[in-house]
Amino acid sequence: MALLMDIYQPEKNNHLGIVYIVGSGFGAPSIYQKIYNQVPLKDDYFLDSAYSGKWIKILNNEGYTVFVINHRFAPPFHFPEIFYDCQRAIRFIRYNAKTYSIDADHIGAMGQSSGGNLSAMLGVTDTTIIHPENPIDSVSSKVQAVVTLAAPFVLSEMDKSTDTLPAMKYYLKIMLNYIGELPEIKNNEFISSGKYAQASPITHVTSNDAAFLIYYSENDPIIPSRQATMMCEKLKDAGVPFKEIKNHDQGHNPIPDMREVDDWFKKYLK
Repeated sequence: MALLMDIYQPEKNNHLGIVYIVGSGFGAPSIYQKIYNQVPLKDDYFLDSAYSGKWIKILNNEGYTVFVINHRFAPPFHFPEIFYDCQRAIRFIRYNAKTYSIDADHIGAMGQSSGGNLSAMLGVTDTTIIHPENPIDSVSSKVQAVVTLAAPFVLSEMDKSTDTLPAMKYYLKIMLNYIGELPEIKNNEFISSGKYAQASPITHVTSNDAAFLIYYSENDPIIPSRQATMMCEKLKDAGVPFKEIKNHDQGHNPIPDMREVDDWFKKYLK
């Protein structure tokens, strides 16, 4: 199957590429689940929204080439297949960097919710393909700077006494669709193990990771705000550059300061 993306090229190119991954709960209504060209992720109609489309347009106006990438949807597909699609997109963009007139060695990623998780994973992991059948698969799939909005960093971190029941049930359904199974339980609590650990950015943090700008809201009804704090503590311990921005009363759609985002990408991609 072909991996698709939309490319937004600027009028005045700063020669930096940003991959944007739209939030979708790793999936969408059943009408989209078996369609590889996922309209909710990359169609112009959806990008004209007041949220993701707004940030993409601002980045484009600042000179970035923005790649709005596609991935397969859960629950027909799970982790790691969905994440592999994102890695493949980075490899394709990096391999063809001259075509897009961008720096192949410095690529950024930005995303919200599930897109934030996948963007974060691109900043902390790289997968080596031992015997690549295609030269595209011989290049790195890791990005050098990441901006996340309401991202889940510890996928098993749910069902605590402070979590509301409706939010927990919704979050658990998303995770079940994405991972394909429930988290392991120990001492009557979910623990991070198996695929839940593998799909959690916090598990992979090392000193060589991308710089992270993390936006979240304290009243997010879906992703517990403590996940962002836990990720920042892990990045700090590893000596990775990061900045934590806690917004107030913005729910699952924290509003980024796009001047700050621009400064972040320019600082860590040059």
